[in-house]
Amino acid sequence: MKILLTAFFILFSQELSFTWHQQEYDAIIVDPTKEVIRMHWLDDKGIPYKNIAAVKQASGKDILMITNGGMFQPGNVPVGLYIENGKTIRPLDTAQNKPGNFYLLPNGVFYTDKEGAHVSTTSSFKNKDISYATQSGPMLVIDGNIHPLFKQGSENVNLRSGVGIMPDGKVVFIISKSNQTNFYEFASIFKEKFECKNALYLDGVISKMYLKGNRKEDVGGDFGVMIAVSAQ
Repeated sequence: MKILLTAFFILFSQELSFTWHQQEYDAIIVDPTKEVIRMHWLDDKGIPYKNIAAVKQASGKDILMITNGGMFQPGNVPVGLYIENGKTIRPLDTAQNKPGNFYLLPNGVFYTDKEGAHVSTTSSFKNKDISYATQSGPMLVIDGNIHPLFKQGSENVNLRSGVGIMPDGKVVFIISKSNQTNFYEFASIFKEKFECKNALYLDGVISKMYLKGNRKEDVGGDFGVMIAVSAQ
């Protein structure tokens, strides 16, 4: 029975551990036609969930992945756009010339609609019939090109997490295992290994990613928006 359950899980989503340019990463590939992607911020009392364990417990579903989904302000309030169940809760942030990774333009939006999952630059995003959305930044890959401000060999290294859309419409979430990854190297994974036309940075040093298979211990955190994937 255990073997059958493992095979069933792999059929519907794929966890990966891999090495890229001497650094180690964990990832999961998600098929939006077979799994459900949702975003969470506030519980039914209007209080931020804050950590992965709280979202996992409240979901009551077969959770495959949970990760923090973007930057936030004091009080765990999302920076930029947040849409949940078709309702816009926080507006799109189009500000420029502000400090921080979020404003390393272009930034972007990860969102879902009836067609599947998408990553778009903020300037190209159209808020129409959206189910869930979270804004973050910077973009990692834009129309098949690595963000023009990223520098190969940069010493700006940290833990990184992000999301990209593969050519077949599947979604790949990736997190580094150490704090030794620069933006260019991280973006190159999405572009070269997974052939993502568009990919978005989610967060850095505080990032966590619960995976049902090999990251069951990653259930803490103090976040704003979180992205969860469950079996249908």
